[in-house]
Amino acid sequence: MIVSKITRVFIKTKIPSREKHSNKTRGGKVLIVGGSEGLLGAGILSALSATRVGAGYTYVMMNWRYNQLLRHPDLLFLAPNSKKLNPTSFDALVFGPGLGQSPTAKKWLTYLIKQKIPLVVLDADGLTLLSGRPPVRLPAHWILTPHTGELARLLAVRSTAIQKDPVKYLLMAQKKWGCHVLLKGPTTYITDGKKIFSSAVGTPALAKAGTGDVLAGIIGGLLAQKLSPLDAAIVGNYIHGLASKQWLDQGNDHLSLRPIDLIEQLPKTLKNLRS
Repeated sequence: MIVSKITRVFIKTKIPSREKHSNKTRGGKVLIVGGSEGLLGAGILSALSATRVGAGYTYVMMNWRYNQLLRHPDLLFLAPNSKKLNPTSFDALVFGPGLGQSPTAKKWLTYLIKQKIPLVVLDADGLTLLSGRPPVRLPAHWILTPHTGELARLLAVRSTAIQKDPVKYLLMAQKKWGCHVLLKGPTTYITDGKKIFSSAVGTPALAKAGTGDVLAGIIGGLLAQKLSPLDAAIVGNYIHGLASKQWLDQGNDHLSLRPIDLIEQLPKTLKNLRS
């Protein structure tokens, strides 16, 4: 299978836009399920990223506190409750950033799989929970976003093997789980099982906890705006990597990027891509 490089020209044709008479429903509804005790920031990072790329409504399901509500009045906080994971209530769902691996989290993942929730980005703890389950075919529209270590757990292989032949193991994961797979790394690879795309637009500045939560939120926000799973993964990855590059181009050191810096860079990156 040929690996196609993602181009800026392609990305420009896929970025969502708003018409003069558009309203917030055009941006869709995305739900972030994550941010357990001690890991609240991961869920917030994903949610802020989703709203930054255009999601009309961004919900966060976590044990939130009032100070979070006051600091992020544009986010809609929901108390954890599996009954709220209704497939008709949201256009897309991001499952895993800072979620933890509690029995409740395991039950929620089982629920999502059984209900065949249509558009899910499975990231971070969501991937760890998946690796602990017997193999099961996931809905084809789901997107797994592992880094090398997470993919190694999903496939029960060594990380070094994946580093030597990432495309081989990318396709192995797609065949095993039956959905889209985005393998993060110096070069990111994305597949739907029919095509493979790659991009090296990212920078070493992204090698920091929390940047993956930002990527998951970006992809979720794009899914909510009706991009296909493949396009959302491709466009989200490119925006994420380019934002880090542009932040460095502004004279910042690559050791200094924080996930929140990446989120704050998104408006300029989107505007730049449209020009």
